[in-house]
Amino acid sequence: MGFLDSSAACAYTYMYNTAICLFLYILLLYIYNIVRLRHIPSPGFPLPIVGHMYMKHATTVLKFLAICRKKCGGVFSFWAGGYPIVVVMDPIAAKQIFVGDGKTFMKGTDYTKKFARVFGQGLVTAIGEKHRLDSSIMHRAFNRINVEKYRYFMREQTTELMNEILLPNDGKEVDVSVFFHVLSLRIFGYFAVGYEYSKDVETAKWINESVSSGSKVIGEHIFYGLPVHPIIPRIRKMLRQISDVTPHFERIISKRIESRRRGEPENSDCLKAMLDSKMQKKDIYEHLVTLLSAGHDTMSYFGCYTALLLAKHPEVQRKIKIELKSVLGNRVDVSADDIKKMKYLPAVMKESLRLYSVIPFVTRIALKDTILHGKNGSSFRISKGTNCMIPLSIMSRDEAVWENPNEFQPERFLDIATFSSAKLGFLPFGHGKRECIGNILAQIEGQTIFALLLQRVTFEEIPGFKPKIDGGISLTTSNGVRVKIRVDE
Repeated sequence: MGFLDSSAACAYTYMYNTAICLFLYILLLYIYNIVRLRHIPSPGFPLPIVGHMYMKHATTVLKFLAICRKKCGGVFSFWAGGYPIVVVMDPIAAKQIFVGDGKTFMKGTDYTKKFARVFGQGLVTAIGEKHRLDSSIMHRAFNRINVEKYRYFMREQTTELMNEILLPNDGKEVDVSVFFHVLSLRIFGYFAVGYEYSKDVETAKWINESVSSGSKVIGEHIFYGLPVHPIIPRIRKMLRQISDVTPHFERIISKRIESRRRGEPENSDCLKAMLDSKMQKKDIYEHLVTLLSAGHDTMSYFGCYTALLLAKHPEVQRKIKIELKSVLGNRVDVSADDIKKMKYLPAVMKESLRLYSVIPFVTRIALKDTILHGKNGSSFRISKGTNCMIPLSIMSRDEAVWENPNEFQPERFLDIATFSSAKLGFLPFGHGKRECIGNILAQIEGQTIFALLLQRVTFEEIPGFKPKIDGGISLTTSNGVRVKIRVDE
């Protein structure tokens, strides 16, 4: 009995000492970060463990960051619990982070450890030499000349789904997120691996649902500094979904390898580029999971938000339709030359991306002590190991940069030729060496889809409807995007 009492006492003492050590570690880390970031403005004093989460609106990510921007300026610290982040919204300072040499800032550990825990070492999470090599391989598929080869498939699928989903609902309310999710998956699936998801509706539906929910979960865990561990039910569910898709990709890869052995012709897609480079099967699989997740979800929500904005602004729709009539006449075949002649449609797309940045934020980590230079001669010392966040969605609505930032005014982009402007903090595809590899595909796909749609339909607003925005890895909604469809005669 005495032995048992002694064992219990030892166990209790061990647990007590462990708890004390853990508390002291958290306290010392808290003090260290307070001292390290004392020169960076902050919306309020962060408390141990909870950080700024005690403050009003702190759990509403995008809204809270916008409030902090007004209070603290273009660079400030935010504590998501005990996890400090330096938020960089000053366009000049943000550009400095993006265009560095890779030795000052790199992808944040949230991506390399949390995102990679689920999706592996794809283009989004890979760093260093691996990212450089993989990116060079993928560019064979993502260059403009190759992307243009797929315009015919974009036209075909847009027309087919428009006839199937939109035109039969003349005068009715439609959740266009269904249309754009199906369409973007079909296009990207064929572009990436030559797979026709129009012939595998159940798999397509499962992928769409899994990607959207996964984006929200991972985004929240990154922003709030939450662990990505299988013990957490929502993470365990995500890992199970990723595991379930393995056989699907294995069949696609095996079928392509067998086809190549027989000497059959193949698309100039991402899978071909990876197989030509002798990439390992594990790496191919991780790239496909990442590409399919990031490649179609962002494009689908861009389509949704653009349709919603057009529904709210009928005068903008009329201007696009006039331009389409002028360039295309009665043709429904949209070519690269046609797109070059259009000025207003690209401006509308840019303004949509400004108001609804489908990638709401990106993170970087400082690899060494550095000085960030901002507007009006301001400067901020960033020490090695500091996690930095660039909230693209808030920068694009910054009233210090944009006149009437919350208003939909496509005309502001008529004189901005490219789909980004670092000077204005408009970086929908990122910037520098880590700029989104799919930006050309997204531009061509978006222009083609809306040129075809607006020749046949008009989007009308549903009074009172507002999308409930979820700021995950991509800017998703929890209630879809609803508009009324009117078929043009």
